[in-house]
Amino acid sequence: MKKSLLALAALGMFAGAASAQSTVTLFGIVDAGIARLSAKTTTGSKSVTGMTNSGLNSSRLGFRGVEDLGGGMQAGFHIEGQLTNDDGNAAGQTWQRRSTVSLMGGFGEVRLGRDYTPNFWNTTIYDPFGTNGVGQSLTVAMIGAATATQNSAAAVRSNNSVSYFLPGNLGGFHGQVMVAFGENVSGGAKTNNYLGFRFGYAAGPLSLAGAYAKTEGATDAADTKYMNFGASYNMGFMSILGFVGNEKTGGGAKVQAMQIGVTVPLGQGELRAAYGDYDVSNSSNDWNKLALGYGYNLSKRTQMYTTFARVSNKGAQTKIVANNGLGFSGVTIAGGKAHSGFEFGVRHSF
Repeated sequence: MKKSLLALAALGMFAGAASAQSTVTLFGIVDAGIARLSAKTTTGSKSVTGMTNSGLNSSRLGFRGVEDLGGGMQAGFHIEGQLTNDDGNAAGQTWQRRSTVSLMGGFGEVRLGRDYTPNFWNTTIYDPFGTNGVGQSLTVAMIGAATATQNSAAAVRSNNSVSYFLPGNLGGFHGQVMVAFGENVSGGAKTNNYLGFRFGYAAGPLSLAGAYAKTEGATDAADTKYMNFGASYNMGFMSILGFVGNEKTGGGAKVQAMQIGVTVPLGQGELRAAYGDYDVSNSSNDWNKLALGYGYNLSKRTQMYTTFARVSNKGAQTKIVANNGLGFSGVTIAGGKAHSGFEFGVRHSF
């Protein structure tokens, strides 16, 4: 009995010493709002009003931690799941936003798991609306849908990935290279194999970065390549953000995008505006989008916001203004028409 007590005491001392060198943080965002969307359908003008989530920042719940391994080395983990707070995650909580483990040191960082793709970062960093809400740009998936599970160059995240990040002491220069496995049987199709990278510079008022990615499809025609470049400059009274990019498939489909945006400190908040133009190669099915919004800071962690956006389509294009938790189902959107959306919400981070 005495030996057992001594063993438990020793184990407790060891655990205490280990935990003293480790940190674990609970974090999250809860973002909810009311939105009204309008669209022209094949049976006339329609609208929908309801509760949305993630109008300013994506609602989430996560845990992250770091352990000091000694000798300048650290181990870390990051698990993060989506919160659909308008319905309380009716489909169940998962960790699909990010689930990674890392080794870090003077060499940089090696990260494994499900994570953001390098080509995604420019679409959100250089967007005044951060690819969220009715004002978000349409640069993430211009040809096809950005699905949550596939290793697509159009996707926000990739499964089964290994990334290397440059160390953070290079005078503002940064970079990431990612390889993701489609986990296909040898001798068969290489579907969803992914390679992407992003390199840039961020120091003082200037930030810029370029990215390239390729995902393999079942055939060469189904391969997708994505290239983009973004930049921003903070002049104090206003920040200017720019983005250019293109997405193309081996089958010849190609969409080119250009977006310009501004953020302006105004009162106890910030004015946001963006205009994007999208050109479909060898087609008249182009579109453009205009967005205008304002966020009022109630505190460092809580903001009230409102946004208006309008999409104008050409030819047979059917892009609409949409948001998480709200959209048009059971109707057919008319081609070549203009659609709009408005939202008001509250975002709190912890």
